[in-house]
Amino acid sequence: MKRIAVLIVAIIVGLPVLVVLIGGIYQLASAALDRSTYPMAGELVEIDGVKLHVHCGGQQNEGSTIVLLTGMGSLSSAWTPVMNDLASTHHVCTYDRDGTGWSEDSGKPRDAVLAATRLHQLAAKTGMRAPYILAGHSYGGVVARIFADTYSAETAGVVLVDSAHQDMDQRFPPQAREEFANLLSSFGVVEKLHYTGLPRAFALMAPAVDGLEGKELMASMSRLNTVEHMRGSAAEADGWGTSAVRARRVTSFGDMPLHVLVASDWPDFMLPNWLEMQRELASLSTNGTFEVVEGANHSQIAMDRRYAPRVSVAIRGVAAQAANNN
Repeated sequence: MKRIAVLIVAIIVGLPVLVVLIGGIYQLASAALDRSTYPMAGELVEIDGVKLHVHCGGQQNEGSTIVLLTGMGSLSSAWTPVMNDLASTHHVCTYDRDGTGWSEDSGKPRDAVLAATRLHQLAAKTGMRAPYILAGHSYGGVVARIFADTYSAETAGVVLVDSAHQDMDQRFPPQAREEFANLLSSFGVVEKLHYTGLPRAFALMAPAVDGLEGKELMASMSRLNTVEHMRGSAAEADGWGTSAVRARRVTSFGDMPLHVLVASDWPDFMLPNWLEMQRELASLSTNGTFEVVEGANHSQIAMDRRYAPRVSVAIRGVAAQAANNN
């Protein structure tokens, strides 16, 4: 009986360890295979001692460069549908922030202020043409607003795509505030889960790229499923408070062209507050416009082929207004 008891205890203790060990091997092997199957597009450019991934394409004309800024936890390849569309008429670039996507991780604390500073340096070093047209999705919208406020002379227009709002953790209904807090803390948890291979095995990261298809989806999932990307995303989540404080200081863009796109597919108990905050963002400029994209959720609005063309149209519209103002 003692031997049976010992065997049962060994199974209970050892089985989880074995599962984690097998999962870890699966994670390492799959990540290595992904690196060869889905190579990085674009190039790595060193800024402040960290190599940032940037991918540019499109028309080498005299107009402003369009810069696409990703959401927290997302990555540059998520912009592929919009980037491919815009590249037929404009010079357009997207990039990955410190520690996310294909960029290196500095190991330093991160927030939207640092992100805006590094983008400014990256744009100058890679020859992007100022003044820039900035299009920011989700957290990328916070970075875009801080950039435009800090470097107003080098910003010609802004498009906010279901942008995060600096006060949403205070103004959402209680349930939504709790969910937002859980979201911020979840990045660190998921980073640790990635070591086990479980997020990869069960496609837990798929909602982050809802709307992408084919090669673009697979390439994006290849990076979303890495420990490195989630570690960088967790660092940005940790810096949310600092980012929000700086974003509250952005009070006016004057008459700079500004277009705010809003996804309609939010829970009923959150939507009224969300629309109110998005309208406030549109009012940052006397030349601001506001548009609801019916049927789109937070990810789909920038990635789904049903809705991404609306984003491209908005960006082209802001670019045209900016060109006419010059």
